[in-house]
Amino acid sequence: MKKTITVLAVAATMLAVSAPSALANDQWAASMCEYTKADDKNRIRKLLSDNKMNVRKIYDSVQCNNESLIKFAMRSDAYEVGSFYVKQMPAKALVAEDLEAWAGANGLATSSLINDIKARIGQD
Repeated sequence: MKKTITVLAVAATMLAVSAPSALANDQWAASMCEYTKADDKNRIRKLLSDNKMNVRKIYDSVQCNNESLIKFAMRSDAYEVGSFYVKQMPAKALVAEDLEAWAGANGLATSSLINDIKARIGQD
C-alpha cells in the first residue's frame, strides 16, 4: 500500500515566481514532509540551511496532508522533528494555532510534543 503525501506549498512570494522556481519550491516542501514523517531532524536542518530558509518564514506556507508541520509531526509520531519545529516557532504562533485543543480532538492528547508546546508557551 503506497502512502502518498499531499503537499501544499503556497506563499505570497510564489505568486510572482516562474514555473521552474515554483517546481523547486514544491520539491523542497515535499522533502520537508518526507523528512518530517521519517523524524529526520538532521535532514530538515540541512534542507533549511541549503535553501537559506528558517522554520518561522516557511511554516505557514508548507502543509503536509493539509496540516501544519507540527500537526503532521504529531500524527507521524515524529518527536525529534516536531520538537525542533516547536522550538523554532514563536510562542504566540503556537498559542494561535491552539495545538493542545487540536491534539485532544484528534486523539493525540498524549503526544510527547504537547509537553514541549506547553513549555514553549509557558504553561508548564
